[in-house]
Amino acid sequence: MAAAVSLGPLAVHWYSVFILAGAIAGYFLAKPEARRFRIEPRALQESIFFGVIPGIIGARLYHVLDEFGYYAADPGRVLAIWNGGLGILGGLAGGLLGLWYFARRCRISLLRLLDVWAPSVLLAQGIGRFGNWTNQEAFGPPTDLPWGVPIDPPHRPAEHATSTHFHPTFFYEAAWDFLGLVALLLLRPKLRATPGRVLGAYLVVYATGRFVVEFWRFDTAHVAGLPLAQLVAVAIAGTGIWLLARGRGRTVTAS
Repeated sequence: MAAAVSLGPLAVHWYSVFILAGAIAGYFLAKPEARRFRIEPRALQESIFFGVIPGIIGARLYHVLDEFGYYAADPGRVLAIWNGGLGILGGLAGGLLGLWYFARRCRISLLRLLDVWAPSVLLAQGIGRFGNWTNQEAFGPPTDLPWGVPIDPPHRPAEHATSTHFHPTFFYEAAWDFLGLVALLLLRPKLRATPGRVLGAYLVVYATGRFVVEFWRFDTAHVAGLPLAQLVAVAIAGTGIWLLARGRGRTVTAS
């Protein structure tokens, strides 16, 4: 895959660069909000590792299960994460588990911590999608539209081997994430009064975008004839709606 920097046998891939850039940008976005709720800078920094590392593991497991036939043929591919292949839905589950453990260990409100990180995750997801572009993965069907992106023959699906340009679904999702981030930041002053409501808004925003984008994706597993990612997105959106409804009329001051 595309390498940003090569030093002899070592290479730093663009995929990793975008993931790292998303994590750094997300941290700086979260700092002021963490300060508002008296979460110490050191605790915020430590929570990155408890969110990102389990998140990457969960994202990889989700992708491997999604493409099980490919990895079963050569199990060694499972560890080649630099070649791409992270399922964001699995990343959310892994990151949530890691942050739950961190919040429990540090006696921090989990919902408040997730509220702080929610906009940052949306920002990081948008930036991370550019890694899909450099790896030529997670694109949609062939298109003649002006914004179709060229995909090299080795990365094209067999049924579309003669097509050259495809829907850039990674850009569609990135654009939705960035627009959703703006909306979330505008709504946050009203939502932040009750723990869990910023998180709920994030879940609804992200899941809605992912559900729609999946109509252009053909590289996902299906359950009962429906894309697995869409089924998971519906569950995520439902959880977000529950959090938003649960918090109506309740107000908790910063602590």
